[in-house]
Amino acid sequence: MSGEKMINVFDLVEDFYAQDEEWNTVLRQKYAEDFLRLKSWQGASEDELLDIWNYMTVMCIYLGNSEHFLGDMTREDFIDCVGWCCRNISDFLPTPQNIGAFLDTMSEMYIFFKKKRIITSDSAPAEAKARLLSSGKVQMLDEEGYFLPEYERYNQYATPDLPNKAFLNIGERLQDLLSSLQTFFGAQKYKRDVERATFLYSGILMGGLAEEKPDSEEYAQTFWDYFLFDYHMLADDKTPLQHFYDDICANGFSAEGMVSKDVLEELLQVRLVLFEVLEKTPEGLYSCRNVLTDERYLLQLPIDGDVDTDGYIFMGHIFYNNTMVMNFVRGMLMNKASRKRFFEVLGQAKDWFAVRSGGEVSWEEFINRNPIFVRHISLLYAAYIRMEGFNYETKVTDYKPQPVLDDRVTKLIGQMMRPYAFSAYDIFLVRTMWSDFLQVFNVPEKLRVGEIWAAGLIYAFIKLNNVYNYEIEQVSSMCYGVPKQTIERTTAAVWETLALETHDPRYVNEEGLLLMLLQ
Repeated sequence: MSGEKMINVFDLVEDFYAQDEEWNTVLRQKYAEDFLRLKSWQGASEDELLDIWNYMTVMCIYLGNSEHFLGDMTREDFIDCVGWCCRNISDFLPTPQNIGAFLDTMSEMYIFFKKKRIITSDSAPAEAKARLLSSGKVQMLDEEGYFLPEYERYNQYATPDLPNKAFLNIGERLQDLLSSLQTFFGAQKYKRDVERATFLYSGILMGGLAEEKPDSEEYAQTFWDYFLFDYHMLADDKTPLQHFYDDICANGFSAEGMVSKDVLEELLQVRLVLFEVLEKTPEGLYSCRNVLTDERYLLQLPIDGDVDTDGYIFMGHIFYNNTMVMNFVRGMLMNKASRKRFFEVLGQAKDWFAVRSGGEVSWEEFINRNPIFVRHISLLYAAYIRMEGFNYETKVTDYKPQPVLDDRVTKLIGQMMRPYAFSAYDIFLVRTMWSDFLQVFNVPEKLRVGEIWAAGLIYAFIKLNNVYNYEIEQVSSMCYGVPKQTIERTTAAVWETLALETHDPRYVNEEGLLLMLLQ
């Protein structure tokens, strides 16, 4: 056997116990290492050693969350253990092979511990295996690890489930997943989205003020952090991560892919938040406060322990029941004046955006819809750039958007806009504009010339957002040759009927919102 993997396994053991010394009360590190050395001496391969340690880790996690002790485990306790692990540990699959391998490993470990006089009985794992597995099939448990109805009595004494699934080797698995995602979105069909996201991320602020150098590894990490979790795709308005998940689901998860599915589902809960550090705990965690909602978090942060966090606002993606962050966290130092103005401007932008939702919108909804706006405004105020603020007023009150219709004009709007640089959300806003227009100025369907109305609406949207470089001649081309004079006349009718404003809060997109800040 090569020594390289063995060293890696023992490094994993060392890391496990170093993270929390309390694991020694569940299974002493020396006992764990002695058993691994025995398996190594018996000829276990490198991969087998790693699998053995993973099963030992699983056992420790169960014992740490139950009222049982290693030496007191009975057959019934191991049956509970297997069900609990299937339900609560992401890569513990309820298959005969996995359950059998786990209980065989535990049986060997218990026999070894009994010989060493660490425990007094070693029969429980083998007895549980005989009960749980028969004729190559899992007994007593369903495919998710819950007890079948005829074994309902086991639920009375079952160890309570965790609020979130536990993940083994989460760092390595996340890195593998992120690499797979980058490969997936490197395909030619996503080139347009990547280019658009790149412009929004680093090009819209004229050279990427306060951003990382474009060719650096840090830039790549931060860009993909934005792209995968925040960016909204042109075709379906989903985040790339959601798009990837739906694509994989549509094609079916393989047995190996079930593990990645759990990780994906956890990452779909990711939220972009702005927070400050209140204090560092004795355990090395950071007590944090969401600066917008006052939510409290206890986080593991990828920052040096001696960094002074006073005065910083941090921006990062939080997940796993608000206890973990993705590797990239941006720290932005703001003086008191900049911080005060930052909150004022961000609040004003949120109020503007909230108009289309009846005046009320949560911070989470605002950030989810406008992540690049939040990123850039944070960078600008952290760089002490004097901004004029967000001093805009609107006459729009009590707005309630009408449901999108399914008529010919609505369909034409999509057909005309999709081939150009318009997003699915842009199309949705223009379609909403059409529904709102008909609510005020009802054009009988038999009198509607679809191409004319679609062209007028699209041009009105371009004018009010003022972020697209399409002149009226280009709008005429994209709208199947509708004459310029006709487009101008129809646009004027829409503008007057709806009392549209520049950057109208009912139809402004994220780029328009950002332009309002920069003007």
